[in-house]
Amino acid sequence: MPRVIQPELPPLRSTRSPAAAFVDVTARLSLLMAGLSIAWSLFQLLLVAVLGRLDPMGWLQQQGLPVPTAMQWAARHALSLTLLMLLSSVALLVVSWAFLRHREWGRIGFIVFLVVVALANFAMLPLVDGMFAAMQTILPSGFQDSPDSREVLAQMQASRWTALIGAGATALAFAGLHGWLVVKLCRDEVRALFR
Repeated sequence: MPRVIQPELPPLRSTRSPAAAFVDVTARLSLLMAGLSIAWSLFQLLLVAVLGRLDPMGWLQQQGLPVPTAMQWAARHALSLTLLMLLSSVALLVVSWAFLRHREWGRIGFIVFLVVVALANFAMLPLVDGMFAAMQTILPSGFQDSPDSREVLAQMQASRWTALIGAGATALAFAGLHGWLVVKLCRDEVRALFR
């Protein structure tokens, strides 16, 4: 009786390297963040259109409240700043898609985004500090001489330091995470996946 040789069945699931799994998960998360950022930018465009008609800076000035210079600048350039954020989000979406498709320019673009975002987090720290300085200028002129002013100013100072320490810790944490991602994306086993 002749012996029948059974053909070997192919494996049910192809095994992927840890580097490929890392790239896919990172790219998918980046695509999700880019999509959410685009949605947020579109919502901000709607807010800019509505607030532009309401003129909140004019209303604050009518109430006799001083409007800080930084706030005036941001209000004048709100549309441009929002469009810049929208374009950056679309660029991140394109780069993330190329990264998911294992294109070399997508990997390099993704690394650039990681570095820029890490630096931008540190660049925001002076803005956080400036926001609290601006809040002090909005206080009525006679308020600082009142008995309640000491407690309010102490609370504002504590809030200022809490916000600065929190924003600084967040910037450091994201810089560490982004630095780790950049190092992983520059390893040979990851670079070998891109063309």
